[in-house]
Amino acid sequence: MPIVIVLLMLCLPATVWAGWLWGDDEPAQVVQVVEPFVTWRTGPAVGYPVFYSSEKGEWLTLLQRKTGWVKVRDRKGREGWVAVADIAQTRDATGERVTLSVPDLAAFIERNVEAGIMMGRFQGAPVTAGYGGYWFTPNLAAELWGSQMLGSASEMLMVNANIVHQPFPHWRVSPFFTLGVGHIWVDPKATLAVPEERDNSVGHAGVGLRAYISERYFIRAEVKDYKVFTSRSTNEEATEWKIGLSIFF
Repeated sequence: MPIVIVLLMLCLPATVWAGWLWGDDEPAQVVQVVEPFVTWRTGPAVGYPVFYSSEKGEWLTLLQRKTGWVKVRDRKGREGWVAVADIAQTRDATGERVTLSVPDLAAFIERNVEAGIMMGRFQGAPVTAGYGGYWFTPNLAAELWGSQMLGSASEMLMVNANIVHQPFPHWRVSPFFTLGVGHIWVDPKATLAVPEERDNSVGHAGVGLRAYISERYFIRAEVKDYKVFTSRSTNEEATEWKIGLSIFF
């Protein structure tokens, strides 16, 4: 369930950024092209084909924003996607240049919220994990994780709460350190007898890297050492590594 929630968080910005930019209850903004032309694409990425160009003097209605792209409509009812950089060259009804913020490295450094999906290995078993985090300062954050591990002998679910320290937040590729606690549930796969489920508290320490890509996206990779606190005379240890894609706000 935590992983599904994070997936929804990653998908939501594509549909709600327009509301953040112009407000759900405010009328759509209308702008005029002042450059010789601006090109339209069928979707919000350079991989989509160009199918139309608006010439100087045409008026466009801004409908929706998705990262570095804006969905527009002209006065003939055509709709398409235009790069934010091109919209930033247009002018509004008062003749003022349109101001649109484009997420960049500075925004990444000053982020408040991030979320992501990561995959890797937990003590040899495939692991899929999702997380959300809040930055109190550029150096300190709190995170909540949900992970699922599918081993040959058991299935495991784990939740963790982390404290993250990032000593060099202004670096494009930035190291960080984590320390946290959580809980793990182990469901052994049935063989000759029906085994009982096990659940234990866990603690961990880890190190990782964040690498800013562009706009709101960055790559995150990390390694964590876990201590599993059992009711037996000895505790268990496990090592985990993960890498994945994250988004920030």
